[in-house]
Amino acid sequence: MSTLIIDNLSPSGDPSDTQQQFEPLDFKILCCRYWWFEIWNGQRLSFPFWRLYWNKNEGAYIYYKKKIYLSPDVVCIIPPHTPYSAGIENQRPVTSSPHFFKCGRIGSQQEEQEHLEKGHILHFFIHFTLGRNYDKVDPGIYAIRMTQEFSSGLSKIVDALVKGTKEFRQNESLDVYNLALSAVNEILPEATFSGNTNQYIGQIIDFMEKHMHSKLTDSSLASRFSISTGSFSRMFKRSTGKSPSMYLRQIRIEKASNLLLYTDTNIDTIAEVCGFSDRYHLTKVFSQMKRTSPAAFRKSAGYF
Repeated sequence: MSTLIIDNLSPSGDPSDTQQQFEPLDFKILCCRYWWFEIWNGQRLSFPFWRLYWNKNEGAYIYYKKKIYLSPDVVCIIPPHTPYSAGIENQRPVTSSPHFFKCGRIGSQQEEQEHLEKGHILHFFIHFTLGRNYDKVDPGIYAIRMTQEFSSGLSKIVDALVKGTKEFRQNESLDVYNLALSAVNEILPEATFSGNTNQYIGQIIDFMEKHMHSKLTDSSLASRFSISTGSFSRMFKRSTGKSPSMYLRQIRIEKASNLLLYTDTNIDTIAEVCGFSDRYHLTKVFSQMKRTSPAAFRKSAGYF
């Protein structure tokens, strides 16, 4: 057995000189809710963030390639950009709109019991992001069997939400973080991460994300990173599968989507922040990529 004698530690406190590298994680909870649904009709749903679903009672489903029923003994994880639908079994559409919901927040244990007695669906969900590389997962829906760890975490989080908690304390926040990260960790053996990029391309994408409000062109980006425009475009597409301009457009639309859902920022300001010339330019590109307008997306997309 070898013995290590240390006189001085590195500034980081690491007693070893072995260099380690860890995949960067940019974890952010966007929202955590517990709602009742009398009507749940969502078609062609696809968003740039992860979703965790759990239902306290049976009767609802989500569909991508096959129907998966939501129930108390299943936690479902949906990666970003998965085109799926959701609904309640044997419920007829009440409108021609692809999205229609009759729902609301559960504000007490008495309300929870009343909605159960009415046969409403009790639905818990978390929206979150993990950062560029971890968010680039092939589309799919992953059903995870309930474990004691999941059950304990869900119980504490739901209790906090029913009490009306808005500002989560450290221990409550850790429960939410742990639930989301543990669920993602469960699906790693099945998931295919198709969007990992090399370090150099990662630096370029980081620059795009930080300066999306500016006018960025292939030539200006190539010049910034001291490479010819042609070589830059070929290298970027080879690594990401998209041209620089298409990737930048996707970054801008993803940022706009999150601002529409989770802030009350007006559409003119969102267009400016995300690098569009005006709200009409944002609406045109957004409608092409999302098949709905920014205003319609804001109105309907936050309720499931």
